[in-house]
Amino acid sequence: MYTKNPEYFLTVAREGSISRAAEKLYLSQPYLSQCIGRLEQELQMKLFDRSHTPLVLTDAGRLYLSYLEGVGNLTGKFESQIEELRTGSRQILNVGMTPWRGSVLLPDILPAYAAAHPDVRIVLHEYHSNTLAGLVREDKIDFALMNIPNKIDGFVYQIVFYERMFLVANKIHPAAAGIETSYENPAYINLQELKKERFILLPNEHVMGQVTENLFARMNMLNCDILYTTSSTTAVNLVSEGFGLTFIPEGGIRQVPHLNRLAFFTVDHPPFCVPLLILYKKNAFITPQAQDFIEMTKQYYARLKQKASY
Repeated sequence: MYTKNPEYFLTVAREGSISRAAEKLYLSQPYLSQCIGRLEQELQMKLFDRSHTPLVLTDAGRLYLSYLEGVGNLTGKFESQIEELRTGSRQILNVGMTPWRGSVLLPDILPAYAAAHPDVRIVLHEYHSNTLAGLVREDKIDFALMNIPNKIDGFVYQIVFYERMFLVANKIHPAAAGIETSYENPAYINLQELKKERFILLPNEHVMGQVTENLFARMNMLNCDILYTTSSTTAVNLVSEGFGLTFIPEGGIRQVPHLNRLAFFTVDHPPFCVPLLILYKKNAFITPQAQDFIEMTKQYYARLKQKASY
């Protein structure tokens, strides 16, 4: 179904013209036009916007193109997505992000998105980055906001932001004594001067755990007192009570619990940064609603970058 003579559609999409595609395929223009018309009738959707020269793919056309490029494992998803486009029914948007970003970033983005797209039902999938990559690969989520996974074969990604990682401590911690800091104006501290302190870090099966482990290895600090937790929220809660130090990314930081108890530091020159990206599957169809969510996320981080002082 939908794949008889796929080269006809692909050639028209590539050439942007039925007449040029007909020449390439050694077909008559009327015959090729009829074939495309029959395909559109079968789908009950227009695949090309014929008001443009060259021809432009419609949303249904872009979806069909992604289906052909991934044929064999997208049939069910294609059926549901083409039905949504055909009927205008409420769309489900499956978004992946780490639990930390879900708790601190979404309050800044989701209300505005929901107001602009009342017809979209959002399902959030909160896991660490390597698990999110697997969900993208299996077509269980549309895209993920995350750090770079261990394996990126078969994915496409857009780097949204190079995110500073702040070392945070309770304001009454000796490391913060007499220093005025805020997340908008962090102070610099030499990490090696803190070798005798306790750190609360993510384990290295998390991408952020691998990043901080590499930092500690570079500074010869792997023998420090380190408590591992799989929850960044737990780490921040412990730090707010004066139990150790931890690292958190700057994105969404104003939503961090106990913000008024915390002091913020950078630990490297230039600041210790980690790339944050939007990850989706190669040849995936990104719906207009998903693209809007991605754009709102990128705009949020663009504003954050403008405020940053590094």
